[in-house]
Amino acid sequence: MTDAPGSDIAPAEGEPVASFIAWTEAMSVGHERFDGHHRVIIDGLNRVHPLLGTTGREAEVHAVIETLEDFVLVHFSEEERLLREIGYPDWRPHKAMHDAMYELVFKMKADIEHGRTPDAQLLFAILNDWLVGHILGEDRKYIPYLDHPAPRAEPIWHRSNGRPF
Repeated sequence: MTDAPGSDIAPAEGEPVASFIAWTEAMSVGHERFDGHHRVIIDGLNRVHPLLGTTGREAEVHAVIETLEDFVLVHFSEEERLLREIGYPDWRPHKAMHDAMYELVFKMKADIEHGRTPDAQLLFAILNDWLVGHILGEDRKYIPYLDHPAPRAEPIWHRSNGRPF
């Protein structure tokens, strides 16, 4: 993944990961950078899968959560900005889904910071649901707008402090 677009959101250094699931072009949204970002979810699944049912490998689960934190911060903001720019009509519900995922990731991180053991099974379920439900479902809905933006794209709203919504 080191040369893929979006690879600046990379997994922690370590041994190569055996693939539980492999990226295919059928998963592509047609945007190289976002496809690179989405590969982070696949990598997370591949990193967590061998940890299922094991003990004493909490640091590895924590490392995946750290990567996921970078993913949600960078990817979600970039994707939401593009969806508004191209006039994707459902960008608000899409953002709401991102916000829910953001809350899950940060709750898991907060749990770890408060001394709770990270749950590999829960993390795997979250990543798998995100791949199947969001990337292969919701994200595919905006593909037509990438090539043919809406003629009257919604303006980007700004908060009272001048920052984009």
